[in-house]
Amino acid sequence: MKRAYKDEQDIIEHASEIDDLDVCFYPAESNLAHRFLASVRNGTLVQRERPDFEDPAEALLLEAMVVDDHPRPGGQDKTRSREAEALRELAIAGLNLPADVKVITTVSSGLPTHQDHNYRAYIDHFTGTVLKHARKSAAYRATQPGYELGFIVFDESTAYFEEADVAGLPGAVRPHFWFADSAFIHVVVQAGADCVVWLTPYKRLLTAESVAVPLPAMTVIDVSLLRQAKHLTYEPPRMVSSER
Repeated sequence: MKRAYKDEQDIIEHASEIDDLDVCFYPAESNLAHRFLASVRNGTLVQRERPDFEDPAEALLLEAMVVDDHPRPGGQDKTRSREAEALRELAIAGLNLPADVKVITTVSSGLPTHQDHNYRAYIDHFTGTVLKHARKSAAYRATQPGYELGFIVFDESTAYFEEADVAGLPGAVRPHFWFADSAFIHVVVQAGADCVVWLTPYKRLLTAESVAVPLPAMTVIDVSLLRQAKHLTYEPPRMVSSER
């Protein structure tokens, strides 16, 4: 019994099932972005050591990674610890499940929301994870000279909004569009990748009238176009998780 999306192939399979209506191209569509999107959908990716996948037909390389928004005081992620505990409890209960079954756990860390899902922790974990892989980008490229390199990021964070400080508009908020957030884009530009495929399956945001704010489940970023776009800036002290 394993936690779902811990395996790189799980991430590709999830991406392949996302509908067109839930896909966003940022800052614009491009031939490269469409090539990477087609590659994760059409089953031509071959799993390998490092980077994680290659598509020989399209001359593409793809490295997978997972990020989240959990603070880690003392280096401990209480949500991950609780997930591991839940999996152990299921195993002890003697459920008749195949050994290779993948399980999605929904657990409570027992922490207040700001200690469980935190915008600053989100930036820190995204930065640390992406730049760790960025340091290997030259080595990834050296395995297949001439191939273009992509990062596929499975982002387990919640949605966020910024509580606005607007006179006469109590409760005014601004949705967080992570793919256009300058704090994240600054990292993406340094990633050493040509394209970033950003999966966000758990971002849900409702208005005060309980209407869903349209948010993409997958954003495909052509890194070469980022310097031409204007990005958004958010104030960290005002950022609130939708799970508050």
